[in-house]
Amino acid sequence: MIADQIEVLKETLEETLLKETRYTNLAKTERILSLATGTFLLFKGLTNAFSHPIISSAELFVGFGLMQRGISGYCPIAEKLENGDLESEQILLIESN
Repeated sequence: MIADQIEVLKETLEETLLKETRYTNLAKTERILSLATGTFLLFKGLTNAFSHPIISSAELFVGFGLMQRGISGYCPIAEKLENGDLESEQILLIESN
């Protein structure tokens, strides 16, 4: 019975939230972990909003970012790491007298 419910939940997630597009560059496991962590941080930030407003706003910001990353499946940092675009650029300095 529980296995059937888990299977239904898995199929629902794959059809809606975890649908891959041409912009997706994250694996499903990474997306699920981002969604779970983002949801946790959002709820934690909401519950601490009045007792610790600065920490709470940071938790809300990071939680929202993680949820957006998990839902969209796109991460610009992962794209830069995959493409190797993080190499340093050479700059030519010319000294004038």
